[in-house]
Amino acid sequence: MITGMIGKIAMFAAVVFCWMTGRAQDDRTTPAFGGGERLVYTVSYRAAMWPNTDMGTVVLTVDEDEADGVPALRISARATVKGMFSWFYKLDDRYHSWLRSSDMRPVKAEAELLEGDYRFSSAFVYDWDEGVSYNAFRAHRNPEATEVAVELAGEAMDGISLFYTLRMHDIAAYEPGQSKTLALLLKDTVRFIKYTYHGREVREVRGLGRVNTLKFSCQLVNDVADSFEEGSEFFVWISDDGNKVPVFLESPLRVGSVRARLVEYGGLMYDSGAL
Repeated sequence: MITGMIGKIAMFAAVVFCWMTGRAQDDRTTPAFGGGERLVYTVSYRAAMWPNTDMGTVVLTVDEDEADGVPALRISARATVKGMFSWFYKLDDRYHSWLRSSDMRPVKAEAELLEGDYRFSSAFVYDWDEGVSYNAFRAHRNPEATEVAVELAGEAMDGISLFYTLRMHDIAAYEPGQSKTLALLLKDTVRFIKYTYHGREVREVRGLGRVNTLKFSCQLVNDVADSFEEGSEFFVWISDDGNKVPVFLESPLRVGSVRARLVEYGGLMYDSGAL
């Protein structure tokens, strides 16, 4: 049970990347991040016999780069198991996405997943003129990659790109209880996530103290992993400032819950704010 639960840290991280603030994807406003930003999260498991057990780390970084010959921001994410849990379960998942600086649309995305004996790699290439993403992916036990073209319904994006572009949205006009839908691009399909704004809340976060936040809940319209119950809610608290940084997240599992809390941050665009 424990090794199976640890193996879901990466999937939880991927969902974290898309549970962000929220307007529709075509409603970008003020930039909330830039090159040099670094966010570090500790992922923990909580149940009756496992109170707040820290099990993994997720690190997100932003760097100035190029993609297809144009200026871009390279977003990198890495999820790993920490401490004694790494002795009996290997987890090292890496994600990279490139956002075109001119309009912050993703140009391409890559992933390399290592989870126990499982290996998986993927590459997405976006064609916004055609409204299609050309995706290639394979498990490393299979010599041939699968290649598919996926329609970008609802301006769907990979999880990391979605996470960062949504941080630029203005949520001042949101009313508590208001819901919208996000489109998440996966390897061969698009899944939809319904999210609801619950209002402002002062959240106690270990290591950060009391933080002014905006609270959202998210619900999978289509199940994307057997670690989550379809229809169950996920909760995220983001900083109530220009940076719009997730500071705490919680997801119910069939037994207990997975949580992620912000433990380190640097290179934020705005010096003053909730953090």
